[in-house]
Amino acid sequence: MGIDLTIKFYNWQPRIPVLIAILLLVISNGVLASTSTVQLSEDEKRWLSEHPSIRLAVDIDWSPFEYIDDENQYVGMAAEYIALVGQKLGVEFDVEKEKPWSEVVESVKSGELDMYSCVVSTVQRREYVNFTEPYLSFPMVIVTSDQVAYVNGLKDLKNETVAVVRGYATQDLLEKDHPELELYLADNVADALEKLSVGKVYAYIGNIATVSHVIKRDGLTNIKISGQTPYNYELSMGVRKDWFEFMPILQKALDSITEQEKDQIYQNWIKLRYEYGFDYKLMWKVLAGVFLVIMIILIWNWRLSNEIRKRVETEKSLNEAHQQLEHTNKQLVNYVDIVDKYVITSSTDKKGIITSTSDAFCEISGYSREELVGNNHSIVRHKDMPASLYKELWGSITRGQTWQGEIKNRKKNGDYYWVHAYISPVCDEQGNITGYTAIREDITNKKLAQELSITDELTSLFNRRHFNNLFPQELARAEREKKTIVLMIIDVDYFKPYNDNYGHQQGDNALQAVSEVIKNTLRRAGDFAFRIGGEEFGVIVTVDNSDAAYAIAEKLRKAVEDLGIEHAYSEVAACLTISIGMEIHQCGDSQPADMDLIYRLADDALYQAKENGRNRVASSCMEDWQATINE
Repeated sequence: MGIDLTIKFYNWQPRIPVLIAILLLVISNGVLASTSTVQLSEDEKRWLSEHPSIRLAVDIDWSPFEYIDDENQYVGMAAEYIALVGQKLGVEFDVEKEKPWSEVVESVKSGELDMYSCVVSTVQRREYVNFTEPYLSFPMVIVTSDQVAYVNGLKDLKNETVAVVRGYATQDLLEKDHPELELYLADNVADALEKLSVGKVYAYIGNIATVSHVIKRDGLTNIKISGQTPYNYELSMGVRKDWFEFMPILQKALDSITEQEKDQIYQNWIKLRYEYGFDYKLMWKVLAGVFLVIMIILIWNWRLSNEIRKRVETEKSLNEAHQQLEHTNKQLVNYVDIVDKYVITSSTDKKGIITSTSDAFCEISGYSREELVGNNHSIVRHKDMPASLYKELWGSITRGQTWQGEIKNRKKNGDYYWVHAYISPVCDEQGNITGYTAIREDITNKKLAQELSITDELTSLFNRRHFNNLFPQELARAEREKKTIVLMIIDVDYFKPYNDNYGHQQGDNALQAVSEVIKNTLRRAGDFAFRIGGEEFGVIVTVDNSDAAYAIAEKLRKAVEDLGIEHAYSEVAACLTISIGMEIHQCGDSQPADMDLIYRLADDALYQAKENGRNRVASSCMEDWQATINE
């Protein structure tokens, strides 16, 4: 699907919309090539020969950027860049592996260490260090307890205690721009997030890559990313001021690192791809200017055509005008080529069969142009997208309206990406729809931040916050459609003795295994699973009748039992089991749905299932308890 703005110039019609082509020319900037070798002058080679070993200042606990691992090795994204620089320049880096960051900073100031491997250029640091161009960039985010709602920027943290790492650029930046914040200076990221986890600080501000890594590594399940800041971590290498000769050498080495080498380092440490969207404010400014230019050209062309009809003797002038128009057309063709490379567009016929695509669409989807043309857009449709969205989409565009919205698409290799799509009909001169065309903005990075805020870190299920938001929405939808909605509350039987005796790591593994069973069992559209807290899970499903609800619940119960996870400390079975409390609500009856009541009834049913021996399913109705499975 796509949007196609087609403008005719006499008999010339571009294959990609002219307005969009000119408008999106601005995104062609910044496409740089890098070489794999370093060209050095004789003076630069002489300087390197006189300095074969360089004392390197690093952060020993800042994964995934850089840290010292359990084998006392310097590893991380910055470490791999340093290794490439050392290889290209023929120098060795002597890594300081013992000092904490605050002492490392002082060692650079005093000249005991020669250069930083990975830091943000700040006003304070530029007094004693020269910096290269940034070679890594990540957004700065706000992290809070999972009990805190969405944080709408730094202004929401006024008068709150906010943790930052002592000596990090974040400290300098916030002290300068936001003196209203009360800062707690932590020793490192792990220290800051631990203080946040136990409630000693209200929030932590840091880069998204390190935050996500430490949360997962340390199993901090009660904190989450709650908001964004207007800042990015632009990470550079820094060299002591008196080594001014080394700066151009180091920059040449960084510039020579190829895009393939950069991509490999990124993939080694960051599993999620961060990509940036299109600047629509700039788009409309450029579009207004382009529209004015084109209108001037059209008016001029109309007046010229009238003169041609009146005076044949002006043939010479007409030929000159045609030559000018031909030159304009050649420029537009060049713009079309740029749009083809950088803008995610496609066009279809009236039945939705793809007739043309841009190179950018092929690149993000992983399909070739030959694979896309002749197919419809179901080739990239993701199973997570509901059929109702596409029904609404087709209803709008077949009525001659433009549709816009967010769509999750599937790549050829099975990965996914998110776009904000603008889809419009294309009409002939009589106003009849002849096809459709779309332009899409890549919003994968934005959706990633949203997913992190609603996802439980340990199990990858939705978290309690998302449950509180989604449950009333699903109840309202079920009421409108007069559906039967079911809430199940699931508890792992005797989990505390399991955790106490087998250890917390094994306990986490067991919760992850139960979560996988729940995800694999609930595969229908409209089924939702949550980790409500600790060993307690929630499930929302829509069914035709109560028998179907019992079938799903029993399937869940048996699937967990069939895992066969040893539990020698259970009083009900030799393996790990679950109990399920269930409330079945027929929407559309005279009694309206009450979320708090439904939750209480499901929780009461869970209590009854435990009282009746656990490893069973119970509902709020007494007769249903008598019918529970596993008697």
